[in-house]
Amino acid sequence: MSLDAALTRAMARREAAPVGGVKSKAVPAKTLSVFTRQWSALMSAGIPLSQAFELLSQSIVGTRTAQQSFAKTLQSLRADINAGQSLYAAFQKHPQVFNPHYCSLLHAGEVAGILDKILDRLADTLEAHAILKAKLKNALIYPASILVIAVMVLVVILLWVVPVFEDVFKSMGAPLPWATQQLITFSSWMSRWASALSGALLMFVALLRWGHQKSLKFQFISEKMIFATPILGPLIQAAMVVKWAQTLSALLQAGTPLAEALSPASAASASPNLNQTTHQLIQYIQEGHSLSKAMSKSNLFSTMIIQMCAIGEETGSLDTMLERAAKLMESDVNQQIGNLSTLLEPIIMVVLGTLIGGILLALYLPIFNLGQVF
Repeated sequence: MSLDAALTRAMARREAAPVGGVKSKAVPAKTLSVFTRQWSALMSAGIPLSQAFELLSQSIVGTRTAQQSFAKTLQSLRADINAGQSLYAAFQKHPQVFNPHYCSLLHAGEVAGILDKILDRLADTLEAHAILKAKLKNALIYPASILVIAVMVLVVILLWVVPVFEDVFKSMGAPLPWATQQLITFSSWMSRWASALSGALLMFVALLRWGHQKSLKFQFISEKMIFATPILGPLIQAAMVVKWAQTLSALLQAGTPLAEALSPASAASASPNLNQTTHQLIQYIQEGHSLSKAMSKSNLFSTMIIQMCAIGEETGSLDTMLERAAKLMESDVNQQIGNLSTLLEPIIMVVLGTLIGGILLALYLPIFNLGQVF
């Protein structure tokens, strides 16, 4: 399947409106995992579905719009189930809340009569995804915050502090060192164009956000550029493959055929590149190729996960090997996140120290030179 065809198909699924019922809004991953865990506990206790949804909707207390919307979604699910609809049909009406991976696992558990076990596994998968996402965010938030604060400090120095020193230097009447002259020139340029630069930056960010929300092709290209960045790119790529492997393993353990399980697994990863690659995997499998051979044609999968898939296919334990591969990759990603945090802190400090130290040195050089004259 070509890139344009895959993106068009994904856009059609994305823009498809839910059939009837309440118009749902997306909920935080933590809320969904807690709901799934609570639902699993109620099912294990033998609570009927209708009563379970009533209890779950009552347990959601809060004034936030997302919480109120989720409570209404659960009431809508309860009404559909009381009307005789299957879980799969009822949950598919709310794609903003329950993705194809979630619905497919529910369908497999409902058909096989092991809904409580499936819900428990689903909750484990959602919690693992949420923890991995949180670790990635935490690893990036600290250096990003430091950089933002540093940029703000530098802007304040350039726009307000340097002009004060410039007036002092003019009163001296002495020639300025080259570094000081360049700093004053740059400060004057910043003062002149600060408003235009701020407006252009805001417009650029707004365009990027709009393009990311509206165009799947833009998401595909931007994600590919992120994957190509050193250090951070392979880390994000590995994290998405971990989600893909965890979901595919859960679907296979629930009895879903491989060709049918791949699409929900790619949807769970939320990666346009992995989604397009998964459509190619489905095509290869339908042509009679093994999953490991199909995966080897893509550069998104590491050699380790391909080899473990090959072993799983030979021994008939593909679901188990995928789960083990996901755990190994997750452990490696966690270690790399820790290393990244440890590595970034001194690098940021050195860069900031060099910038701010250089500015201060350039500002005080004329004063030092004046002192040498006297």
